[in-house]
Amino acid sequence: MKHICTAIVLIAVLAAPAQATGQKEVDTRRLTLVEENHAEVTRGEQRYTIDSYIIPFQQPYYVLVRSASSQPIKKQEAASIAVEYIAPRGCTTPISRREDLDDANADETQWLIGIEC
Repeated sequence: MKHICTAIVLIAVLAAPAQATGQKEVDTRRLTLVEENHAEVTRGEQRYTIDSYIIPFQQPYYVLVRSASSQPIKKQEAASIAVEYIAPRGCTTPISRREDLDDANADETQWLIGIEC
């Protein structure tokens, strides 16, 4: 029984979102970086760095939006930037947001946004 409880706690810790665990970076270790989709964009007076990730041969895209100024980003702003950026680069069908895949680091300066298309 003790081993089962230990396993459950370990799984819960590993599966916890970055925001809940106080991480400085969003965890992208299980994803593959799409190097040609790296960009720096400006919206208003804010600058953002964007990278996209995939799990090979699967949908969706995971778009990482990072604040260049270390200021928190609102989730809706990050999602809007991600959708606008990835649509012409990887979408051949209508865009569908996958909010169930969204994640942020502890200070919300990075958002990983799920987009299926």
